[in-house]
Amino acid sequence: MQKKILMIDIKKTLILLLCVDILLVAFSIYLGDSWLISSQSAFFASLLITVSSFFGYKKMVEKRIKSGDIPKEDRDDFEIIDDKHDLYGKEDLKEVIKEERAKIANFKTTALNLGKSAGGALSVFRILAYGVLFLSFLYLNRQELLNITAYLVGLAIVPFTALASIFFRRD
Repeated sequence: MQKKILMIDIKKTLILLLCVDILLVAFSIYLGDSWLISSQSAFFASLLITVSSFFGYKKMVEKRIKSGDIPKEDRDDFEIIDDKHDLYGKEDLKEVIKEERAKIANFKTTALNLGKSAGGALSVFRILAYGVLFLSFLYLNRQELLNITAYLVGLAIVPFTALASIFFRRD
């Protein structure tokens, strides 16, 4: 059920991205060729980075679920809400806060979590997508087609549209 809802949300976000890109193309045609080329190359590079990041992290999470690092969500809501520190019992709240801060500040734990999440951050497709962004910037700059404002607008469209789709999502 959750997977179906996620796919619907992704589909709606992609449709919204397409609509916003059509508006960007219309606006760019009005402003000239360098605006159109710069904004579209940045838009597609940004979209490629976002999609490759999503699939990289999705693969990482599925791998961690399979290995048992992340428990499956087959419990009900009351089992998830757990008073593991006995906050409603007799234990001192200040001691609990100290323990939790010590866990957060523990360098070994931080390094371990960083190592576990590096697979999503350093996926081959994500690195290639950043390469496309870098090479498109260099190409446009060398061909004297780069319009920095248009490039930045094209880069910003994907994250802002994805963020807007999250905020305006109706449950």
